[in-house]
Formats: sequence, structure tokens, C-alpha cells
Amino acid sequence: MRSKLTSRIILIAVLCVCVTSKELWLKNGYAVNTGPIVFTSFRDGDPEIYVMDADGGNQENLTNHPEYDYQPDWSPDGMKIAFVSSRDGAASQIHVMDADGKNVIRLTDGRWQKRDPDWSPDGGRIAFTVDEREDYIAVIDADGRNRKKLEDWARHPDWSPGGGQIAFVSGRDGGNEIYVIGVDGQGRKRVTHDLAPKRYPAFSPDGRRIAYEDGRDGLFFDINVVDADGRNLKKLEDKAMYPSWSPDGGVIAYYVLDGMPGNFRGTIHLMTSDGRHIRQLSHDRNALDLDPDISPLGLAVSPASRTSTTWGKLKKVELDRR
Repeated sequence: MRSKLTSRIILIAVLCVCVTSKELWLKNGYAVNTGPIVFTSFRDGDPEIYVMDADGGNQENLTNHPEYDYQPDWSPDGMKIAFVSSRDGAASQIHVMDADGKNVIRLTDGRWQKRDPDWSPDGGRIAFTVDEREDYIAVIDADGRNRKKLEDWARHPDWSPGGGQIAFVSGRDGGNEIYVIGVDGQGRKRVTHDLAPKRYPAFSPDGRRIAYEDGRDGLFFDINVVDADGRNLKKLEDKAMYPSWSPDGGVIAYYVLDGMPGNFRGTIHLMTSDGRHIRQLSHDRNALDLDPDISPLGLAVSPASRTSTTWGKLKKVELDRR
């Protein structure tokens, strides 16, 4: 029994070598430990999936394909990336690849555009938006089987940490509001009520808050956060889009859009979940970098004076205690 447990510990440690956290400093003396970030970039002329360290270093193109590849989403174990691609036809479809960009598999097909992939917490399913006249949300097994429509008049799904609910945006009651619904299609609840345009809700890892894009101020969206019951609405950052939480909820990745239509530029940033401490990660002023997603195997925020620990070491301690 002990030999099996030891082998399991070694295997997990080996897997974590590629995705260990990295310490970096944010504004005002805060240190962050988090894993790599996957994102979309137009720097090669067409959108490609890139990955970089949490400090913005070692930026690498994972897809290298002439067709559009965008909206990457890490699997819960950090071994796969779901993304949208038009490589197999005119309509964009949901694809999955290994974390190094190899072994690309298409999960969906058909004439309608698919987008916004989001993994279930157990890694078994992926929710996504289908752009069929009126958007709706569907769910499919991670191997491409058992596709099922979940909710009409809905887009931008995000799975709750417990796996029982999905947050989404809908204009069913006027405006574009945040809702949650059970994965069985029951129990729809409205979270926001101010009628401002909204996009891309993202549950915090503890399920208590939802970050999202808010467009009440015009051309550019801001990032707001609200309790999952709709209370305590707070703006975190101006001109910020596409929030992605770190595994502990201490950090949010996002992108900032500058310029005007036809000449936009985008840069990836990190901020603490209270919006107080920020660091810009991508700096190419000729690039359009979008859609960041933080690796699920990263760590979190700590005061700069505290010692950092890699995810691999933490996991080993947990297994040794069992």
C-alpha cells in the first residue's frame, strides 16, 4: 500500500514540474504565487493560443495554425486546454488539446458557431455557447459525447466550483443580466438587476462571488464583482475585461483594451481580488492580447514577507497525511 502511495506522490510531483507557481511582485509591495496563464494573442496576424509564466515571461505559441484559435480554458487538472477554433470549417467549434499544444481534438461540429468553453470542476464536461439565431448554452462530455442543450437565450457560461450550477448572461428580462441555473436545467435565479450590459461571469473559487464585465460606462467594459446572491456590488477596475480567478481567489487575471475600433491593442494584467494591487504582464504595444485564464495548479496571494511554496509541495503534504 505504501509503495503505491509513494508512486502516486512521485507522479504528481513530476506532473507539477511544468506548472509550479512563480513569485512576482504587484504594485504596492504585494507578492503573488500563481501558475502559468494561457491567453489569446493576435501578434502573429491571426488569433493564436499562447501560454506564459505568471510574471509575463516565456511566452509561447501553442497552436501555430493559420485559422482562428481563441478563448482558451484550462482543464481542472491543468493537463488540457479547451479552446475555440475555425480550423475545421467555416463555423468555429470547441476543441481540446494537451497543455503543450499537441493532440488537438474537435468536440463539436455543425453550421452554427460555438464559443465560450468552460470545464466542469470534475473535468468530465464542458459548457459552451451556441450562436444559433438566438444564443443558447449547451453541455458536452469532454470526449465529445452526450451533447445537451441547457438553457435558451443564454451565453458566456461559467461552472460553479461545486459543479451544481452554471452562471450565464441573458437578455430575457431586458438588458443583459447575470443568472445562475442548476446543471439539470432547473432553478434559474437572477443575480443582477441594473440593466447594464454584462459579459463573462466568473465564479470565485469559493463560490461566494461572481466577477464579470460591466459595460454601463460606454465603449469600454469594467470588471465588477458581486456576491452570488446579488448583494455587495463593487467595481474593481476600469477598462478591464474577461476576469479569471486564481485557484485560491486571491488574484484575478484580465485584459485591458486601448485604442479605437479597428486599431485596438490589448494587454494582460493581474490584480488582487480587492482591486488594490496590479501588475501588467504583456507589454507588446503592437499586439492584441486577450482572454487570459490562470492555471488551476497555481498558488495565490501572500504578503511579500511570507515564504512561497509550490503547488507540488503542498500536494505532497496533503497525500502524506492521508
